[in-house]
Amino acid sequence: MKFTIQKSKKNGQFWFRIVSSNGQILASSELYKQKASAHNAIESIQAQAGSAPVIDET
Repeated sequence: MKFTIQKSKKNGQFWFRIVSSNGQILASSELYKQKASAHNAIESIQAQAGSAPVIDET
């Protein structure tokens, strides 16, 4: 699994994707004006995701 950072050609903003090892996009983030903000969000997910509970809201 990996994170990829993308830059919009329309408005120059940044977002990231979480991509599986087979290339499937698992999630996409909101838009960030600063690339550093996208990096910060990724770091937060990396630090906290392992202990995040699974909430079934079905």
